[in-house]
Amino acid sequence: MPSPVGPPGAPPLRLRTQGYAHHSLKFSPYFEDRLALASGANFGLVGNGRVHVVRAGPGGVGVEKFFDTQDSVYDVAWNEAHENQLVAGCGNGAIRLFDITLQGLPVAAWHEHTGEVVGVDWSNLEKSLFATASWDGSVKVWAVERATALQSLPINAGQVYAALFSPHTPGLLATAGQDGQVRLFDLRSAARAGPPRPTTAFAASPADILAADWNKYRPGVIATAGKDKVVRVWDIRNPGVPTAELPGHSLAIRKIQWSPYHADIIASSGYDMTARIWNTALPAPRPASATSHHSEFTMALGWALFDEGVIATAGWDQELHLYRPVL
Repeated sequence: MPSPVGPPGAPPLRLRTQGYAHHSLKFSPYFEDRLALASGANFGLVGNGRVHVVRAGPGGVGVEKFFDTQDSVYDVAWNEAHENQLVAGCGNGAIRLFDITLQGLPVAAWHEHTGEVVGVDWSNLEKSLFATASWDGSVKVWAVERATALQSLPINAGQVYAALFSPHTPGLLATAGQDGQVRLFDLRSAARAGPPRPTTAFAASPADILAADWNKYRPGVIATAGKDKVVRVWDIRNPGVPTAELPGHSLAIRKIQWSPYHADIIASSGYDMTARIWNTALPAPRPASATSHHSEFTMALGWALFDEGVIATAGWDQELHLYRPVL
């Protein structure tokens, strides 16, 4: 299918979801034209939430289906083992699994977290597993067929914002949050050895880490960003000093994501209402592209998996933008 998104530098495709601000987005790993938005009424501060399933085509971009929740939805992840399912993390600690071929109610639900579930990640290697990060200070690992969590990792260091499976090493999970630490867990050994403990922990920021992402091409390389407005790149084999630092945002960074096509390209967005594209291979990295299409906090960001160079951003202005930045 021809891409509905214009050439680099062209105006973005826009979708407005009246009454719902956006916190996160994820492209489907199965369908090139589909993504999910994690959204909430009243900026997610109070009121119900909604998962929007969005499709882009020759006629533009529109909502294909939506699912309402009792509280704001802060993150979503597509089921890597089922093309029509996605999981949503909610502000009341609930986790909901929806099937986009069905109407209304979730097909499964869990409620063990006692705080907002702000991070959800589905393993692309062990496709039966997904992880959730919560402001209750814990990370939990789940399987769809189980009624309770398989593992609970008590971080005990304030709010946890991210729990991310390595795309290279089965069972390796990274967590990051309020205390500025990155922790690495070997879930396979943890399952055998009793209470889970991190195999590695290192200080990655002097302030809250709000976002992290594993590099898709380089095992052991992870990026972090957050309240101190700097993206940092780390090699977990030698985490004492970052391999790159990318300053430039004027306010806290809320999302980062490595390109699925280029090992050196990473995108960031945040409270300064901008989205920036960085090339970490440059001697003195600076944004190759910086856009300010949004009129409110740019909370969500993601690269298209099947349309090289296309990125999506969404924010508290109730808008989703799809465009092809200049690299």
